[in-house]
Amino acid sequence: MDTMNFINNGWTMLPMDLFSDFRNYTLTKITFNDNTFMTFNCSLLSEFSDIHKLSVERNELVFLNASGLHTVIELILSENNMFEIPNFCADEAGRSLVPKLSRLDMTDNAIRKLRPASFKCLHNLNYLILDKNRLMILENRIFSSLTNLEKLSISWISHLSVIKPGAFNCSSLKVLRFVHNGFRFDKEKNKKKKHLYNSSELFINTQNLMELDLTNNYMPKDPVIFRQMFYPLSNLTKLNLQASYIATLPEELFQKMPFLEILNLKGNRITTWNQSVFENLKSLKTLYLDGNYIRVINESSFPIQLLQSLTELDISHNEFWCTCAQKWFVDYCRSSNISKILTHWPKYFACIYPEDKKHLLLVDYKPTDADCSTWSPILTIIIVIVVSFFLVTVVLILMLNCQANIRNLIYLFRVSKWKRKGYIRLNSSESFEYDAFVIYCDSDRQWVHSELLKRLEEIDLKVCVHYRDFDVGESITDNITNYVGKSWKVIVVMSNNFTKSEWCQWELDLVQERRRRHGKEALILIMQSQIDSSHMTNSIRSLLDTTPHLQYQQGLGEDLFWSVITKAVMKPFKDPPTAIL
Repeated sequence: MDTMNFINNGWTMLPMDLFSDFRNYTLTKITFNDNTFMTFNCSLLSEFSDIHKLSVERNELVFLNASGLHTVIELILSENNMFEIPNFCADEAGRSLVPKLSRLDMTDNAIRKLRPASFKCLHNLNYLILDKNRLMILENRIFSSLTNLEKLSISWISHLSVIKPGAFNCSSLKVLRFVHNGFRFDKEKNKKKKHLYNSSELFINTQNLMELDLTNNYMPKDPVIFRQMFYPLSNLTKLNLQASYIATLPEELFQKMPFLEILNLKGNRITTWNQSVFENLKSLKTLYLDGNYIRVINESSFPIQLLQSLTELDISHNEFWCTCAQKWFVDYCRSSNISKILTHWPKYFACIYPEDKKHLLLVDYKPTDADCSTWSPILTIIIVIVVSFFLVTVVLILMLNCQANIRNLIYLFRVSKWKRKGYIRLNSSESFEYDAFVIYCDSDRQWVHSELLKRLEEIDLKVCVHYRDFDVGESITDNITNYVGKSWKVIVVMSNNFTKSEWCQWELDLVQERRRRHGKEALILIMQSQIDSSHMTNSIRSLLDTTPHLQYQQGLGEDLFWSVITKAVMKPFKDPPTAIL
């Protein structure tokens, strides 16, 4: 007998003497899939003289007793409820219950945390699969005891948010699959200044890595961090960065990978790249760039030596332009044998621009030298004059009709300039329970709730408003005093109705103390609608004369207004003013 399958029987336990009549039998595989075991005692299998593969998939397994698995080479425990790696040690001395175990599959369990001791006594483990678990942090040196580990898969883990610098400390590792995790490699720190990972140390202890798959994660936008991350991986032969939100390929990103044979960049947002990106890739045989935003392929896109050495090049499903800039590529396709290595040529090489050539295949685009002759200088001068006149007219119209937006734009420019000069102090709002407290009159409730709160809370700012956050049973005055003290900034939404409300005037007088203690940056004044002169009180006029305010304007410039509000809430005290008067 070679294989035993006990599948979908609804079993919850096994009799101790179930295999007593199989003493000294040899099995290649034994399966207990699709039952309802919560615990599994492998000592029952010790009756067999030799078992190579054990599968206990799709059960309700929480605990596994590994006694009796001394001959097992492959152990599959996927789709169970195990919250930690089973204990594979026979004693404290480190003797293993599974001395021959080479492949361990723990896919889709409930494992939340891994420790260095989790993999103790797995001396010969070669392949480890931890996909679809509930890990949030990869701690330091968790795989360092696996001295023979060559393949590791940690994928489909949506809650993974932190990778410690020594997490991948495993010199024997050759293949790493880290796919569909949505990990933010584009942010080394989050807004709470918490380290998510260290780009320069992430792969520093995996120099022998040959295959790396980072599909569907967020690659760094900073070219320096991008290069640091991949710098130690000089032995890579296969690199997969599919659907990794790459818009720009940094120069020399692949120059430290002399053995790279397969490079997958499909499904990103790449439009162009520097001509040095693909230089000196002498071992590269397969390159995937399909599904990006590439418009033009010209003589500087790929080195000729690379095009002649590739066995497969996929640049299909891109947004090609049928313009004279594309002439070199279509001519090269006709004069060389490159079409033999172009995947999906010519069916999925269609133009999207200009409109009269939309859906035209590149193979049918045949520009002549006359079509692409030098542009007439007289026509250029005419176009420049017409465009200049048009731009001046547009600028004048915008200046007349968008004064509030221009004022807000000037504010953003000044804040950015002051930050570059180092004038802004790096303090934070972590000591406050709320990011902002909102004062408004009841007639402005709809705009405050549907627009202001929605915009601020969409970017994870915590906003305090009286109708939902005040303590029940406390007086309104005590609630206001208490929650203003818990808030980092105070937002005042002003309008004609605001000036008519005695209660709003009282609240405004109350928060003046915050302004005296922290300065005008503590208050963010929003003119939701212009206040008529007949309703302007002396206190409000004095406040507007001494404190900058923002003017809400629906439509053109509205995005700029919300950007200013966001920066005003998050910026530290003693910053530049929140708006330009």
